Amino acid sequence: MSRYHYKTPDYNKKSAKGRTRSSDKVVDLNDHFLVEWHVMMAGRRSFYVRDAKVNCLLVNYSKKGSHSYAYDYRSGSVHKSKVFGYFPSMTVNEAREKAREIQKRCIEEGLDYDELFEVHRFPAMIYFLQSDDKIKIGKSNDIWNRMRDLVGSQEGVFLLGMREQNDVVTESKLHHVYRAFRQRGNEYFERNYLLLEFIQRWCVSRASDPDIKKLLERHEAELYVDK
Repeated sequence: MSRYHYKTPDYNKKSAKGRTRSSDKVVDLNDHFLVEWHVMMAGRRSFYVRDAKVNCLLVNYSKKGSHSYAYDYRSGSVHKSKVFGYFPSMTVNEAREKAREIQKRCIEEGLDYDELFEVHRFPAMIYFLQSDDKIKIGKSNDIWNRMRDLVGSQEGVFLLGMREQNDVVTESKLHHVYRAFRQRGNEYFERNYLLLEFIQRWCVSRASDPDIKKLLERHEAELYVDK
């Protein structure tokens, strides 16, 4: 059993019901925990845990794996929460930063909560799969089912990385920049050091958009302009 396994609290306990601060629902969150998270719902419509490091951050469970991040706050005598993002398009560390930002702006600057939330329920995810000496560059709005179909059901296929598509990085942009390595008639590209560098910088190091834009420009110049 993974050391990140979460045992569902006893639903007969008073402390496990509603939006409470019960200790059995506080977890030191990380991305691996959310990937492996499984809750026996026992007829309940929803279930959440609270982050141990950022108390105002909740994560609501989803059977499909796209767990939602929510900012928890008090309105009068009632606790409320607002969803502001979804895993895996937003990592746990990014969710913590966002929750702290919301806390700061709402409490210290007196802004309205609704002004600060922008939600994308099914964000487009760019993913990179390796099979032998080939790398697939693909896009999906249902990333976990797509990974189950492509990785879980096929031997020798490995996920190298994924991240939410944005204005700087799109599937068509990557297909264009690395077209010199593309295999005819499909989305697979010859494994090469430039594409591996991009995956490391964008998916693993999570470099900023300006840095990634410069990287893509450098790769395109190296492949097509400087020759």
